[in-house]
Amino acid sequence: MHTVVSFTLATVVHGQAPFSLDTTFRTSIQNQYVNSIHLLSDGCVFLSGNIRFPGDVSFRGSAKLLANGQRDLSFPSFPLTTGGGEITPWNDRFYVDNGLVRRMTPEGLIDPSFIMMNNGPYFTSLQPGDHHVYPDGRVLLSGKHTLDDTARGFVGNYNLIWFSNTGYLDTTRTHRKGNGIVWFFEELPDGKFICHSTCTVFEGVPVDMIFRTDAGGMPDTTFNTGVTSGQAFDYYALPDSRVYVGGNFTRGAEPSQTLQLVRFMPDGSLDPTFNNVLQFGGEGISGTPKVNRMVPFGADKFFVLGHYRSVNGEPRGGISVVDTTGQLLPYFDGCGGGLFTYMGLTAGSITSIVPTSDTLFYYVSGRYTGYDDGTTNDTLQRFVTRLHVGDFTTGASSALSRPGFSLYPNPSSGNVTLRLEHVPRDAQLVLRDALSRVVLRQRLSDHYTTLALAQSGVYLLELWDGDRRIATQRVVVE
Repeated sequence: MHTVVSFTLATVVHGQAPFSLDTTFRTSIQNQYVNSIHLLSDGCVFLSGNIRFPGDVSFRGSAKLLANGQRDLSFPSFPLTTGGGEITPWNDRFYVDNGLVRRMTPEGLIDPSFIMMNNGPYFTSLQPGDHHVYPDGRVLLSGKHTLDDTARGFVGNYNLIWFSNTGYLDTTRTHRKGNGIVWFFEELPDGKFICHSTCTVFEGVPVDMIFRTDAGGMPDTTFNTGVTSGQAFDYYALPDSRVYVGGNFTRGAEPSQTLQLVRFMPDGSLDPTFNNVLQFGGEGISGTPKVNRMVPFGADKFFVLGHYRSVNGEPRGGISVVDTTGQLLPYFDGCGGGLFTYMGLTAGSITSIVPTSDTLFYYVSGRYTGYDDGTTNDTLQRFVTRLHVGDFTTGASSALSRPGFSLYPNPSSGNVTLRLEHVPRDAQLVLRDALSRVVLRQRLSDHYTTLALAQSGVYLLELWDGDRRIATQRVVVE
């Protein structure tokens, strides 16, 4: 029998890699870097960084990309104060780090209900650091900034400062200070905070460069890392109070051993069950190689992103996968972003990875030009790349080329036929557009199904057997 559904397509072949390059997505960004990305509800991509497009006379702190990677020309040309650093989702909105923080609407516009922090009567920004957003929208800001709240006795420079969910200084909190700058910090599952700073004393208590505070910002003297130099850029905490730390730093007990990805025990000692001596190499890049970000990838591994070109001598272009014992996994072998040189400094780093809601795609961003997925090396990729998630069991990104499963004619300007030699018991076809929205869902019972779509664009065809996706194929309507 033959079923007519609706379609028109031309196949795009993917390489044999779990994360294959989507060459239909390309940006025109010229320089300098994209620090963080946020996927908007309309399928567009909000960018935060130091960004310049062709024709720009100055850098943008934020921008918006369409589903094909090109700049959304209707999006306002905001100044640098609307972006630059980390993006933190909150309810239907998100905060963007720009040395301070701004709150944005779901469309990426400035939320007027959250003031610019410097507009408050008691606060003046100095050295930017990091931020944390509480569930109710309050913000904890780090760095080194000036308070002039004489009524409550907070006068001078402070390192941990609380703000209300409208952007004003929270006058109900006790703000904290040390003799340096608090750079990057993270809330732990129990409400405490782990911090990296240049302080040797914080709230009158001697501290290491990586130290822990209680929920109110007071140093926790039961946690001692012994870190005396370098920088920590990211943390990933476990429920049992162990914590991963990424960066490039050393401890006083072993000053000759550079640490770039470690797991600390609840008391601050190195976890002996984790491989704490992974070496991230900086071949061909400027500056110190380092780990910038750790992102969970399933329950037993995580992405490791950063400014590096190899891990334990194996080529990785700023992105790799490590399991929970600290062993390097074969994902991204020889893959990742290419080198980018700006004002005499060469980078090749990836700093952000974000999945689509259905996890069929991941977006990566950073400071790189060109991207190699192990099969395709697209030299036109710039700063943001979209990757298609394939079959992690076999390493293949598509199963539609297997015998007994075919599409024809292909490419096509009219109808195309899907042929199944064997029809699964609970077969279902799902078609998604370039924004990953389902545009067609059809049960299959016949060996031949004709598909026809009148609207041009890029699509993803999926074959499901019950609740198991057994094949995918990227397709294009011409």
